[in-house]
Amino acid sequence: MGSGAAGYGRIDFADLQWTSRNYSASRSYAQSKLADMIMTRELARIADERGWPLLSTGAHPGYTRTNLQTAGASLGNGRRSLGTTLLTKLDFLPSQGAEQGAEPLLYAATSPDAVAGGYYGPGGRFGLVGPTTTARMPRKAFDTAVNARLWAEAERLTGVALPVHAV
Repeated sequence: MGSGAAGYGRIDFADLQWTSRNYSASRSYAQSKLADMIMTRELARIADERGWPLLSTGAHPGYTRTNLQTAGASLGNGRRSLGTTLLTKLDFLPSQGAEQGAEPLLYAATSPDAVAGGYYGPGGRFGLVGPTTTARMPRKAFDTAVNARLWAEAERLTGVALPVHAV
């Protein structure tokens, strides 16, 4: 699951878990969305390289009206940021219902036209609303060295690695 916020993300290998710097919900979210895209691409590359019948795709829902905007990072259990409050009060961005927002995710998961490493989202105004189309990932998601390094770090941090050969 991606987000336009990924474009503002930066993978900080020195502090992937945000333990040695001041936590920022928005920067952490952007980093996590960029990491999601990187992992999508890297899994697609690995599956292709190893001949695995696996399709790794990504998608984003655009600006879909859900409680995420009103609840924010606290999921309704804390104070909302000024930015979240302004965004929900001004409501100047085009938005769509949850049904249409789910369409790109369903397309990525089920369409015979979805491609390995593909990324899908709304094709209407500002890429926030509309029918599903191929969406653009940030350039940062195409750095093969960063992608391989993040994958290796994820394996190290979780203690789980892909098998070398599929059984």
